Amino acid sequence: MSEELLQQLIHMVAENNRLVKEVQQDVRDFKKEMYDFRDEMYAFRDEMYEFRDDATRRLDRLERQNKHIDADLDLLHRKVSDHEREINRLKQVGQ
Repeated sequence: MSEELLQQLIHMVAENNRLVKEVQQDVRDFKKEMYDFRDEMYAFRDEMYEFRDDATRRLDRLERQNKHIDADLDLLHRKVSDHEREINRLKQVGQ
């Protein structure tokens, strides 16, 4: 009877060892997947930072161009006004 009990105990210990090894492998696999996922997230974060920086540079350039266009339009408006005044003055002199 005790021999049979000893065999059952050995079998149970062996089964427990097998389960522990499986769980250890599962944990190792899970950790590897988590590290891989973390690395992917870091790469994604870096891409997003690069995208943000590029977008900021482009928007800054557009803002500068817009200011130049505004200044050019103001200058054109001033010149048109000056020309209209000069045309009206010349009309007045010619009458």
